[in-house]
Amino acid sequence: MTSFATYTRVRDGLRSRRGFSLIETMVVLVIMGIAMAISMPKFAGMRDRVAVRSAKQQFTSYLATARAAAIRQSQSGHFHANNNTIWSSVNQPDGTVANVSKAVSLMTARGVAVTLGGSAPSQDSIVFDSRGMGTTVAHTYVFTRNGFKDSVCVTRLGLIARRCGQ
Repeated sequence: MTSFATYTRVRDGLRSRRGFSLIETMVVLVIMGIAMAISMPKFAGMRDRVAVRSAKQQFTSYLATARAAAIRQSQSGHFHANNNTIWSSVNQPDGTVANVSKAVSLMTARGVAVTLGGSAPSQDSIVFDSRGMGTTVAHTYVFTRNGFKDSVCVTRLGLIARRCGQ
């Protein structure tokens, strides 16, 4: 009978135990730490790729806005890039200049550096005439963040190519 009484006490003791032991908690924390160490570099790389892609999309959007404003108002439109800050403007018939998009720093907003053909542009501008044709030479803009690169090309005609060399 003693063995049955001991068995009952042990079984009841296991049922009344609450929580986890320190060893069980430490094992779970070690496993979670290993899983985080494996996945964090992948998340950082994905974050960098997404930042470069969104900066490129915003850049092409501003280019298209300058071109569309030039066509719509039959005036020359300008796309400006100055030390990672971009904006678009259009000339008015009275000789003034109106901004058609606000100035945005891609470095501040997305952590992406913009270079003109591999070198940092101090001041660069693309001018679109009233037909939407570019009046300057072809440009290649390169976007970089932590080793990830992408580019946008603007032809001499003012057309925007999402991939250069194609």
